[in-house]
Amino acid sequence: MVKVRPLRSGQLVYNDIGDAYQVESAIAEGGFGQAYSAYRMSRDGKRRGNRVCLKVCQSAGDWHGEAFFGKIVRGNHRAVQLLDSFVSSTGRGSAQIRRHVLIFEFMDEGTIADAVDNNQLPWNEIRVRKELAGVLELLGRMHNVGITHRDLTPANVYLRDGQLVLGDFGITRMTLDPKHAQVTAFTPAYTPKSVWSSHRWGPAEDVFQLGLLACTLLTGEVFNASKINGIRQLEVADDLKCWIWHATAASAKKYLDASDASAALSSLREVSLSAGRAPRTIAGQKVVFTGKLDRLTRAEATTLVTNAGAQVQSAVGDTTTLIVRGPVRGALSEFEGRKLFAVRERLRLGQRIRIISGGQLERMLRAERIGVQVESVV
Repeated sequence: MVKVRPLRSGQLVYNDIGDAYQVESAIAEGGFGQAYSAYRMSRDGKRRGNRVCLKVCQSAGDWHGEAFFGKIVRGNHRAVQLLDSFVSSTGRGSAQIRRHVLIFEFMDEGTIADAVDNNQLPWNEIRVRKELAGVLELLGRMHNVGITHRDLTPANVYLRDGQLVLGDFGITRMTLDPKHAQVTAFTPAYTPKSVWSSHRWGPAEDVFQLGLLACTLLTGEVFNASKINGIRQLEVADDLKCWIWHATAASAKKYLDASDASAALSSLREVSLSAGRAPRTIAGQKVVFTGKLDRLTRAEATTLVTNAGAQVQSAVGDTTTLIVRGPVRGALSEFEGRKLFAVRERLRLGQRIRIISGGQLERMLRAERIGVQVESVV
């Protein structure tokens, strides 16, 4: 075998049954091979047919893997379509050259990275929600059979008729236990911190990358793992920001897979965080404060609530039963944002949590005959 040289413009590459593809020009080159713009030729070799993307894989293993996953998602409009796969051989003996070739549809609208460069973003929230839902449907099918993509980055998510389409399954992997799949390849800038220590990649990590992609679509700026703290600055609806936060959150709060994330995306907007009916008594409640109270400081409220027989918690948890929500003055802090994000998600999942205002809390305290204490601090 001799070293495989790059294809040249005008060169013909033949599949197993003699169909020819004519190389037009190189598109890109990476660790998994080279990609070219090419055309499928007519049977007589005189006319160009459809434009395609011709990919020469770096190794037989890469070729087998990407061809396999390409066939699994064939027919799904949210995936770049694999049209052909073959090994092209030229020469004989020691001069033989073997190329492991994949033929994909040519995505002439480019990638999300191209859209950023060409100032075609941001998109409005309605469009982003719709496109996220479409991608999550495909990812859900993949996750259900143990497949993780591992490279949902702006450079690998394409556009077809303005819709998001997943491409480049070069580092996609399949495992019987997708939650504990060992990492062999990934894109560092779009990888959660947990992967660096655990060396494991599961469905939740795919959702993490999709959360970053959502930020890119909404802002027109490429969001990678280093920009997670910027999520709280997004000027979007609270429920969508909550979804992005959970998609990119630490392991205890993240969505488990695409199906979990899809259910959240469609139902979080139905969750209300408005103050509702107060419980009959404050005693026995597990209370979390968020925002600023109108007439009490946080310390004063904590003392009064504790004296009334309730327990004050610093963060929303499995035992939380009551949220005292005050108005937000100035910019929303990350900590306060996390509390409300957690409340919204837990309400969606069915946890029984009441939300009341600071005024309702004061009335409850007075009703329980500690009004003297209340009056002394207001």
